[in-house]
Amino acid sequence: MTDRLPDRPKASASAATNRRKVLQIVPAALGAAGLMAVFAHRADAKAAVELQISSDGEFLAFTPDKLTCRTGDYVRVIFRHAGERIKHQHNWVLLKPGTEEAFITASLAAGESKGWIPPGDTRIIAATPLCGPGMSAMAEFMAPAPGEYPFICSFAGHGGEMRGMLHVTA
Repeated sequence: MTDRLPDRPKASASAATNRRKVLQIVPAALGAAGLMAVFAHRADAKAAVELQISSDGEFLAFTPDKLTCRTGDYVRVIFRHAGERIKHQHNWVLLKPGTEEAFITASLAAGESKGWIPPGDTRIIAATPLCGPGMSAMAEFMAPAPGEYPFICSFAGHGGEMRGMLHVTA
């Protein structure tokens, strides 16, 4: 008699999506101390930083629209969709400088089925999944080199107004 587990069936696309959601939600419960513990093995991490940002109620805006961290920090962005009446989804997408307009065009081409995020797009540094009113989502990344990094909402038609800037210091 063996204690072998049965073969795992092939995961469906929805199962893979659910796993990604769990991987995005579970770390949020760790808090800043837990985040640093998760990344403690990285000798190049300066610190663990948690940044909170939300949509500005029913308006196409982020609040705050300016965030700051240091290069090399492990950053956790918690994005909250603060809207209540309008049912559009929002997300938070951090981009390489100067790529906003090209990314917005590409996100429209990617379409709703891809969550308005072009697969494999190298302009993206970090992104949360889309979330509906009252929901939160998370993105984690290592802060890039010092500079100004734009962030937008990639939902169709939102990127032109729903923008902000991450200031990365040395």
